[in-house]
Amino acid sequence: MHRIFLRTGLAAAAVLALGACDQLSALGLGPPPAASAPPTAPAAPQVIAELRPHAGDLYADFIAGEGARYSPEQIGLNAADRARLSRAMFAPSAGQLLDGGGAEALVFTGCAEAGCDQGFSVVAIDTTTGLVFAAVRDAGGAEVLSPNDRIEALLRLNSPTRAWDNPAPVQTASTETTNP
Repeated sequence: MHRIFLRTGLAAAAVLALGACDQLSALGLGPPPAASAPPTAPAAPQVIAELRPHAGDLYADFIAGEGARYSPEQIGLNAADRARLSRAMFAPSAGQLLDGGGAEALVFTGCAEAGCDQGFSVVAIDTTTGLVFAAVRDAGGAEVLSPNDRIEALLRLNSPTRAWDNPAPVQTASTETTNP
């Protein structure tokens, strides 16, 4: 019999406690009521428009002007890495826009004075985020100096060897045949 009274008493206490919570909330005591947040639309990627017109520029000209924030000093390279990049960018090629896989970048490449076999560098800037990928391959090895997974994947996607140090767009052979 005591068990029945004990169970009934515990059930009544639980009901009273739940009712007290509602009363405390009404008085401003206790946790605030849950409010669902309004759904937010994903932000559209902001394209950094000032990068696209620099396709065709040399890296040195680009960082001497509007692209100063993408210089080796500004992207946070230490003195030794800046020197490696400079040596491997001795013979620069014109910047080009590469895209694929949902990414686009302004890509600057260069070779060492003795040729690309002795040193190669790449500085690629994401046209959406402005983030930088910089890497060097030289006698010290191949090293990513400023990592960016998205841009490295783009460089590999556009490389015939699937390597960041060969970011040339893949050339496909013509399927046309000539008639004799």
